[in-house]
Amino acid sequence: MIIGTAGHIDHGKSTLVAALTGRSMDRLAEERRRGITIELNFAPLELEGLAPIGIVDVPGHEDFVRTMVAGATGIDLVLLVVDAVEGIRPQTLEHLAIVEQLGIPRGIPVITKIDLAEPDWVDLVAGDLVDRLEQSSVDFRPPIRVSPVTGEGMDALRDKLRSAATSALAIGHSALSDLFRLPIDRAFAIAGTGPVVTGTLWSGSVRVGDQVRIEPGSLRARVRSVESFGRAVDAAVPGSRTAVGLSGVEVGALRRGQVLLGTGEWQPTTVFDASIALLGGAPRPLITRARVRVHHGTAEAIARVYPRQPIEPGRSGPARVVPETPLVVRGGDRFVIRSYSPVTTIGGGWIADPEPPRKAPWPEDLTAHQPAARLRALLTRRPAGVEVEAIARLLGAGASAVVSSTPGVTRTLGRLLLQQRVEDARQTVLTDLAEFHRRDPVATGKSLETLRSGLGTLSWLTDNLLRELVLEEKVRVVAGRAALAGHQPASAGGEGEVDQVVAAVRAAGLEGPTRSELAGLLHLKDLPGAIRMAVGRGLIESVERDRYVSLEAVGKLEEVL
Repeated sequence: MIIGTAGHIDHGKSTLVAALTGRSMDRLAEERRRGITIELNFAPLELEGLAPIGIVDVPGHEDFVRTMVAGATGIDLVLLVVDAVEGIRPQTLEHLAIVEQLGIPRGIPVITKIDLAEPDWVDLVAGDLVDRLEQSSVDFRPPIRVSPVTGEGMDALRDKLRSAATSALAIGHSALSDLFRLPIDRAFAIAGTGPVVTGTLWSGSVRVGDQVRIEPGSLRARVRSVESFGRAVDAAVPGSRTAVGLSGVEVGALRRGQVLLGTGEWQPTTVFDASIALLGGAPRPLITRARVRVHHGTAEAIARVYPRQPIEPGRSGPARVVPETPLVVRGGDRFVIRSYSPVTTIGGGWIADPEPPRKAPWPEDLTAHQPAARLRALLTRRPAGVEVEAIARLLGAGASAVVSSTPGVTRTLGRLLLQQRVEDARQTVLTDLAEFHRRDPVATGKSLETLRSGLGTLSWLTDNLLRELVLEEKVRVVAGRAALAGHQPASAGGEGEVDQVVAAVRAAGLEGPTRSELAGLLHLKDLPGAIRMAVGRGLIESVERDRYVSLEAVGKLEEVL
């Protein structure tokens, strides 16, 4: 479990964390000199009987909001810290907006420095805070009043944190079997160890000896060591502060904003589709080609936004986002958007399609919160289906459970596609064969290659469909050609014309009449059809380009030779 702080500068976030953990949060000399938090700081909270809980202390100054967003990434519970003397301040509200846009589920409001304010005034601050948080999407508990200096209220806060950690433990790590992903918030080198990256493990697990990738950058490395909350572990689990020692990569190539990944399906992207919500206090609507700052994980990227319709302040809508630098995203991820200039938080959203096909339609359910509905929308955009391994990245965590329980979706040859697409492809095969027989009744069947091309993006499904149709006795496949089961080749002139062609060719012996010679001799209604029927049945053979002999004549020639 990861706990994060949020709140205005000088409201006592670092002091509160230090009182909870017993560790100073001002690790940089510049922080100690200026008396403010500049960088992200981390400390383990030890509660008896529970595994260590990671606490992320973030800067409160407006100049370091981008650092705050990086620290808020991946936290399970936020401590919204408010000074009992000053009350709610601008950065309190901006941090709250960021927490809401990141979809952090739970929070505890903490009123600090109560030893410096009159009780009546603290009551007013608490009432104001409760009124504001009633409108929040975060599940905030009643405020706790504390003084890290005197210790008042600290035991009650620890009890609340213990209760929250116990609840998280009961839920378990559902993301343990998911794809491995760790957004990097720090990168440095340790003598004797080499490059080390740290971050909050979002999903999956990592072990010593694993091969990993770092994106963006297309770097590959091997895991030399794994630590969680400062202790060496066999494997790190989701929701834990993790430090990973790497080999095969230079520390100069590593930075905050990159992501440590497994070697599977992850791919950086420079375009994604999302549902974006604009804050009510945003200065203007979000229009096409608006330039914004996108904060995702520990990364920040300048991006252009292309909403389907202008998004007014306080409203939400679908939009395409085109970052200028690659981001590693997946379906369901949350992000924060800030205006390009002046820089301020204006909204956020969640990713509906991390890799949209070009000129893809926008099904209504693409931004639905129900995973099953969104899965069908994603497949609607992809007529050729999707490889099963890619679904976890397109849809988000828990994709396997959704796939198995979504009506109208089928799994075929390692790919997922809409069942209706399969039915349509099946009907296309039958219709194509029927039309082929109508146009060319003499042919024994349509070539499989031509049949495949008729299915376009579903050509990979052709062989599987034909196997099913053959088993159902609706189609037959012979010598690389497919035909409807009931089809019997026939020329327009009937069987009598076929017999006349065979008789004429036999009578000519080894002289082998051409088609034009047969036409002058027989005057048939459908000479080409009759010839093809005879050749197809093996009654005569085609020699050279347009000359025919009987099997008997070929046999006599062999005897003479």
